Amino acid sequence: MMNLKNHLLFVVSTSCLFFSCKGNGDKKEMHALKSKSLAGTYKLIDSKTIKGKDTVTAFTDSSKTEMFKMFNDDHFSFFNHDKEKGKGKEPLFVAGGGTYSFDGVKYQESLQYCSIRDWERNTFNFQLKIKGDTLIQTGVENLPELGVHHTIVETYLKVR
Repeated sequence: MMNLKNHLLFVVSTSCLFFSCKGNGDKKEMHALKSKSLAGTYKLIDSKTIKGKDTVTAFTDSSKTEMFKMFNDDHFSFFNHDKEKGKGKEPLFVAGGGTYSFDGVKYQESLQYCSIRDWERNTFNFQLKIKGDTLIQTGVENLPELGVHHTIVETYLKVR
């Protein structure tokens, strides 16, 4: 009878140990899949800004400007510049970065650094869709103190 109790105790203990390890592994694996699916460099191929009934489309002419967005496990950065090296009619350079969280759909940026300094220390909530090499970011940028309240829809293509 004692052997049966010891055997049952061993089976129960081993099962608990197995399931507790498996749970942690699943969480790490799930985080790795989310990070891995987002990690990389993406080039902006289309951008829409919607304010009220007006929609402004940008980046349809990539001969003048280009923008890249990069992700690692928990940080993002972006760089946007004109291709005339600031010497054309409309010189442009905007860069920023910070931390992010992503649960597979909901994406939140905490912008720590930005060349447009008034945007720093703000958090933005978006939805991300990843379809193959395409990433689509949609959400509201709301900074009432700057008079900013619009919806953005940005489409990126992963750089290989």
